[in-house]
Amino acid sequence: MAPNRLLLRLTHLFIAAIAVAAVAQPVPRELLNSERIAAVFGSYGVEVLGQDDTVRVSNLFSGTGEERICRTFAIVRYAERIDTALAAEHAAIVAGGSIGAVFAAAGWEVRKSHLRYGTRTATPRLAALMRVAVGTPLAMHVYSLDVAKGGRTLEYAALVEIHHPAYLTSEQLAEIYGPADEAARPGLVVALLATAEERAR
Repeated sequence: MAPNRLLLRLTHLFIAAIAVAAVAQPVPRELLNSERIAAVFGSYGVEVLGQDDTVRVSNLFSGTGEERICRTFAIVRYAERIDTALAAEHAAIVAGGSIGAVFAAAGWEVRKSHLRYGTRTATPRLAALMRVAVGTPLAMHVYSLDVAKGGRTLEYAALVEIHHPAYLTSEQLAEIYGPADEAARPGLVVALLATAEERAR
């Protein structure tokens, strides 16, 4: 085979190999909120501030002791029925586990449907946890969370997350997660925001 033809043939094979390798690479999963906080601030912890059969309120923080700062104030509203396939994971979450981390460790894919990005002001409770002034604008993220594994997708919860201003803004949320579609579940958004307003006081 002539050198030029051989070079062309090898080039085509190289390009084909790259294409196959690219297809074979798994798509990297979206960072969990816990992972993002740890990456930005160097540490992560979760403190459950209140919980009942329906709602969990938690402080996702960085730092320890006197240096602890709330980076995300999370209001979780569990699905009306938790599938039995999620019983072990749900028990771990009720016991204080970080939702995304618990499901990821058990091999579930966490899927979020983004319903609204917005801004609210810091209440005295939020201000104390985040160490900001009362009235400080805070980004707010409303979404539903499903988990998937083995061809099954199961509903788990819907959340409102309120973020520290040094962590995430509403503009950054849209950049990270893409468009939000409140029209998909308008009744859920209204109910979640009412719960968030009550629990953030």
